[in-house]
Parts: sequence; structure tokens; C-alpha cells
Amino acid sequence: MLFGVVLIGTGDLAAARARMVGLLLPGQRRVHTSDESSRRRKLMLDTVAGTKGIWAIVVRYRRPAGMGRPAARHLILQAATGLVVGSGVTAWALDNQDPAQVQRDRTSIAHALVGVDHRLHPTYDHRPAYAEPLLWAADAVCWAVGAGEDWQRRLGGLVTVRDIAP
Repeated sequence: MLFGVVLIGTGDLAAARARMVGLLLPGQRRVHTSDESSRRRKLMLDTVAGTKGIWAIVVRYRRPAGMGRPAARHLILQAATGLVVGSGVTAWALDNQDPAQVQRDRTSIAHALVGVDHRLHPTYDHRPAYAEPLLWAADAVCWAVGAGEDWQRRLGGLVTVRDIAP
């Protein structure tokens, strides 16, 4: 399982969102890497790599046999929350999920924040992908990491992969 965290400074947010929106084709509300052609994927990754102030962390977890997706996502979200807090993030948008998963995500994040100074807690919410273009960047980064080194290389040094152990 892969979970991407795209980080960008507040001063670079508007320009980064505009760059991502520029990838939309007529009639598209959002961009999803797995639905695109190789040419479009290259364009998406080049756009992300060329965006000022952006960097990304992909949390990777190899689920052991018998572990369900919700339990694995819980572990990934706890690790991602630690990275978000450690990076000084003040606001965090997660891709919208079904209501039950949103509640599980909130529980996982809250659990990871126990014992962390409340002044360091980021605000966070789940948003539909069409409402937050930087979620498309996180999707592209995760896709590239999952697709292998040739695709990941297009991102240059902006992505770090963190493996978590069971």
C-alpha cells in the first residue's frame, strides 16, 4: 500500500494549484494518473516535478497475508501523521473516502496525535479530489513510486519513500 503526502509552503499553494488545474482536459473535473495515457502521465509527473516549493513523501507498507486494508491504512496514516507533524504542516487535505473510512481515518490521525503538543496539530479534512488539485499531485507521486524507478525518476529528488514495518 502507498500513501502520498505532498508538502508545499503556503506562499506557493496558489501557483501549485493553478499548475495542476492546467492539466485538466475539456470535460475533466479531476486528474487521476491511472486513467491517463503514458504521454499524459509523463506530463503530469513533469508538472509536479516542476512545481515550485513542492516535495513529497510516500509511505509504503507491504501488508502481511491476512491483514485487511483498514488495518494497514491505520498504520500508514499513523506514520503519515507523524511525518506531517514533523514537517510543521498546519493544514492537511486527504482524499475523500466513504463515510466509514473517513471516520476510521479521523480515529487513526487522532490516535497518532495523542501526546503531541496541541499547538502542533494540523487541521485536516477529507476533500473530493475535484476540489483540491494538489491531491492529484499526491496521486501522481504514489502512482510513479508504484510503477517503478523509471517513472519515479521523472520526479527527480522531490520524493522520499518511507517504508514502515508491521
